[in-house]
Amino acid sequence: MKRNGLYIILCAILAVLLFLPMIQQHAHPFSLRKLDGAALESDCPELRFETYKDQSYQTQLEKYVGDHFGFREWVIRLYNQYLWLYRKTYAADVVVGKDRWLYGISGVQDHYRQLAYEFAESNEALERQFEKDLDRLSKVQDLLEQRGVRFFVMVCPSKEVLYPEHLSEYGKRVMGDGLRAREYYLKAFGERGIHCLDLCTWFQQIKDTVDYPIFPQTGLHWSDIACAHAADTMIRYMEDLTGKNMPNIRLGAPYWDKTLYPDNDLEKSMNLIWPIRPNQNLYAKATMVPDSTAQRLRLLTIGDSFIFNFGYVLPMDKLFKTHHHWYYFSSVFYDPDHTHVSQVDLLEEFRNTDVVMLCFNTSKLYNINCGFLSRALVELSLDSPEALERIVDDIKHQMENNEAWQESLKKKAVDRGQSLEQVMREDALYLISQNPEAYLD
Repeated sequence: MKRNGLYIILCAILAVLLFLPMIQQHAHPFSLRKLDGAALESDCPELRFETYKDQSYQTQLEKYVGDHFGFREWVIRLYNQYLWLYRKTYAADVVVGKDRWLYGISGVQDHYRQLAYEFAESNEALERQFEKDLDRLSKVQDLLEQRGVRFFVMVCPSKEVLYPEHLSEYGKRVMGDGLRAREYYLKAFGERGIHCLDLCTWFQQIKDTVDYPIFPQTGLHWSDIACAHAADTMIRYMEDLTGKNMPNIRLGAPYWDKTLYPDNDLEKSMNLIWPIRPNQNLYAKATMVPDSTAQRLRLLTIGDSFIFNFGYVLPMDKLFKTHHHWYYFSSVFYDPDHTHVSQVDLLEEFRNTDVVMLCFNTSKLYNINCGFLSRALVELSLDSPEALERIVDDIKHQMENNEAWQESLKKKAVDRGQSLEQVMREDALYLISQNPEAYLD
């Protein structure tokens, strides 16, 4: 009898273990912490005879179940924690260094002179691209200054530039011979007269003398306290550039606290159960310096994610009248009227801006154009939306007279769920952005 009771209990436990994931998948009785990072979840496929016959239904269903099975979050975190015992990770953009330090993969590739290969097939081809973008930078700076808008480039250090000593020894065996964007551009900016705030070299010079970590152990971006010091330097540079007295910030006494987001953004993307030790970092509160004569400027920034750290540590609305950020000249942030640059009138934006800043960390300088320089060069040179539309109309006319091109555009319109007119206009603008000089002669 006792043995039968034990069998019943064991069977009941087994049944629960078998069916609980299914119940969680469909009913979600347990609220689980979501996984960090971007994920493209698949949709549940529709069963049809054709898809079942060609086995596409089975393939899509397998992917759907893999993305939605019950307790998936727990299983993935447990497996990632197991990998971390061996200092490994499957996080796509994370490289594990020595002493539990984490790095972004593009920065590591740049350090070992491999990143250039992703942008050009040879150093000569990449150098030609650099020179073309330098020409555009110089022209855009001149055109903006003719409108009374100051323009400069801010180069931020990537983590491996300041802390290469924590990189894995493996990297030394894969050293390439690719051209480094930071070395080329920082030299060329001075030669070309392009305004540049070089925070990379500055932080390299003070790294061994400051009493705070410039980069956190488990984060991709500069630490909050280093970002605050960088912002103070940026404000002083903009004062020199514009000749105007701007609001300034004051940092309070530094204090240690558990590592706060985004100082652990790389670690978060690894989806571990327990935090990486030591889980501490240095912080300091930033406040405004009272100054009744200070002027709040209107700032427009274009670039990477290093700008977002300013919003975590600084009272940006008190420092600037407006501070719009165009993330890689795509998504728009801190602008209540727009979410994407396609909605923005560039000339109108420039009329309502005092300072335009192009901001990239050293591993992202390869994409310094990011579409902005090309588009700005065209619109500033033409100086009217009507002139740009005439060029767009000329390209659309070429599309209509080319049968193969027209058929390709029709297919693209169907695939995107857009009208043919929309696709033609977007492609025309893309062509202009790729080679603006050809349409300005």
